Amino acid sequence: MHYAVHQDIANKLLAAYHGEEPLANYLKKYFAANKKHGSKDRKNISSLCYAHFRNTITNFPLANKISDQIVSEKFIASHQVQPLLFIRIRPWQKEKVIEKLAAANIEYKEVAEDTFSFANTTSLQNVLALNKDAVIQDLNSQALAALLLLVPTSVEHPIQVWDACAASGGKTILMFDTMSNIRMHLSDIRESILFNADKRLKEAGIRPASVQEIDLTEAFDIKKPFDFVFADVPCSGSGTWGRTPEQLAYFTEAQLNKYTKLQAQILHNIIPAVKLNGHLLFVTCSVYKDENEKNVEALIATGKFKVVKQQYFTGYDQQADTLFGALLEKITA
Repeated sequence: MHYAVHQDIANKLLAAYHGEEPLANYLKKYFAANKKHGSKDRKNISSLCYAHFRNTITNFPLANKISDQIVSEKFIASHQVQPLLFIRIRPWQKEKVIEKLAAANIEYKEVAEDTFSFANTTSLQNVLALNKDAVIQDLNSQALAALLLLVPTSVEHPIQVWDACAASGGKTILMFDTMSNIRMHLSDIRESILFNADKRLKEAGIRPASVQEIDLTEAFDIKKPFDFVFADVPCSGSGTWGRTPEQLAYFTEAQLNKYTKLQAQILHNIIPAVKLNGHLLFVTCSVYKDENEKNVEALIATGKFKVVKQQYFTGYDQQADTLFGALLEKITA
């Protein structure tokens, strides 16, 4: 197929798309129903659809609500370029990873000691033993290790760690690789997600102490509080819209309000799960102050927490995502 044909198909797909589902899912369904498109066709048509949102959206949604810790102009401009693919090499696997990439003739850039970047379309599935050799993980998800290292651990006694919104388990593996002597407990509201996370952890050689389906928006019983709770809560994802640029056209203030309400409920219910002098790491992949600093202010206002460190991990100069993290210590029961 020629470019003009691809463009025509992309235009028709975009005309029928109204943001009800992620663009990736929408395109996947179309290609599944239209087997005539080869891999090159699928790649070109998809690129044209994504480019439409990158190049035609001039106003970032709710730009006035972006944190003043973000250089808004640079952040907004970064959406015109697709973010890179990043891997985090697991402990003692670097030499093996380099050998495998060389054998497959795959180009990469070493951006940190154990972090490589690739063109976003690079396929590593059949090259590396993913989760065992290396984890596909954005640069700034990896950077959260800087806050994890501030959590006290003990050689004598394992600390009890709860990954409260485990999702796919990538940050669970990061905790395991970064922190010493921990017993890991996982939960998520979605059974299917937990199943996939548990499978991924097995590939990584990690056996969690428990895996449980929990709805964090509802009050739940805590038998024993945890030394450390990691809460990567549901959010707008505005720090990752370089990967899902359709959000630039469809995200609304009503959606933001829905997320902030959800986050407040989750954090309120998590508070009793953090033991006295224990730690809570609150994380989002959002750039909105309402989802970040305001939630931290609410936690401090309870009188139960003090901030150890909070920061934005900005990716707009590195073709990476932007995340927010706040490590808090519980100072009163």
